[in-house]
Amino acid sequence: MRKRLLALLLAGAAAFWALSPVGYALTPELDIISDTYCVMDAASGQVLIEKGMNKQKAPASITKILTVALALDRGGNPDDRFVLDYKTCHSIEAGSTHVALTEGEEISLRDAMMATMVMSANDAANAVAQYSAGDMDSFIPLMNQKLQEIGAVNTQFANPNGLDQAGHYTTAYDMCLITQWAMGVEGFQEFYGALSYEMSPTNKQPQARPFSSRHNMLLKTMKYYYEGATGGKLGYTYDARHTIVTTATRGDMTLICVAMDSPTTYDKYKDSHKLLDYCFENFGTLSLKAKNLQDFNVPVVDNHGEAIGRVTVRAEEDIDLLVAKGTQVKDLTFSYDVPEQYLNGAEIAPSLTITDQQGAELYRGPLSYQVTQSAGGAAPSIWKGQTFVYPIKETALLLLKWAGGILGVLVAGLFTTRFFIRRHYKKLREERRRRKLAARKRQQAAQKKQRREQQQGTQAGSLTTRDNVTYWPGVRPDQWSSTGGQGL
Repeated sequence: MRKRLLALLLAGAAAFWALSPVGYALTPELDIISDTYCVMDAASGQVLIEKGMNKQKAPASITKILTVALALDRGGNPDDRFVLDYKTCHSIEAGSTHVALTEGEEISLRDAMMATMVMSANDAANAVAQYSAGDMDSFIPLMNQKLQEIGAVNTQFANPNGLDQAGHYTTAYDMCLITQWAMGVEGFQEFYGALSYEMSPTNKQPQARPFSSRHNMLLKTMKYYYEGATGGKLGYTYDARHTIVTTATRGDMTLICVAMDSPTTYDKYKDSHKLLDYCFENFGTLSLKAKNLQDFNVPVVDNHGEAIGRVTVRAEEDIDLLVAKGTQVKDLTFSYDVPEQYLNGAEIAPSLTITDQQGAELYRGPLSYQVTQSAGGAAPSIWKGQTFVYPIKETALLLLKWAGGILGVLVAGLFTTRFFIRRHYKKLREERRRRKLAARKRQQAAQKKQRREQQQGTQAGSLTTRDNVTYWPGVRPDQWSSTGGQGL
């Protein structure tokens, strides 16, 4: 049975990583008007609800999310200033949104990115591309390279602004992926969540250019404001009709909502409200502890079937799933793609897939593993795969771990001993101080007594007594007697 399961898993391995995650469920009776949509958990990339999320559509200005994020990702400094070239300013359709940039005008990258995201100016998006790649045309390959890197395989961009053009298309799911990646780019939120901006006068434009966001779900004064909205981007062209990307946070959940091909301005807002409300109200977080997930010890065999090592497979990190409220761990199905044995030199790619009771995929990802050598066995050759730890490295790490633990105990003991020694010597110093103080007091008392006795002795030695009469110092009794005798 296990061999049959292994064969089925190997047969599907080629398509495994190319497939995008299956939505949790199609949207219930929500009366959604937009042709395609997708709601994704920003943290995990898990799709909660969707319809036609892989259908290719013209994106319009939601393209600009990638334009701005890519410029920042490539090291763009918003304070940098640059001079606009002719194509940047004159390659957009007449009547399309712009901020009247002029050839030879010097602006900052911040000006260009704010005008791109807040005003949705097409000439500003061109300026961002010119800054990042030197010219607009050189920026397009960079955009498509990044799309492949983040897994947006059903998307291709032909310009940085989103105007209708052959070969410029995306999907609701890919736009979720693009936005999820962009949210992780440092500095992106400053522009993605901005509500207004004023562009200072330049060498070509003496007047300031103020502009404000038109995304009603971000504006508290508007009818379609959404509580918890953190950013977003709107789009409209003749081919795309209305498109919208909105992110919102409530509690510990941050969701990315994309709706495409909406008939009217207000339809896209109504649909986004319904989709976000449904997900926040009906989904919650279920945490799966890594220690509770299954571990595997898979033998490594050579060409003769002899065991020469083993592969230890385990989950290293907890997995947080967004599930329908009320779902418990016992309601989930865990499918491990782990064979009975690995052939020496073969690729190692264990993985885990988690589905709910309806078979909807909630999670799919790789598992961590370590390769170790059996005692007396030949050393395995270099392994293909995501992780490899040589036995000597494993031993060294173990020794370092134990050494670190022993060192920690010794340091703790040293500090404890130092504490008690210092307290002991403090007591001794205090006792010596008290003794010195007492001795000083006794000495002072003895000296005081001695001075008093000396004073009394001095006084007693200076008195004169004669015929039972005591005379004060300086009085001579014989003089008194002589003088008195002559007077009588």
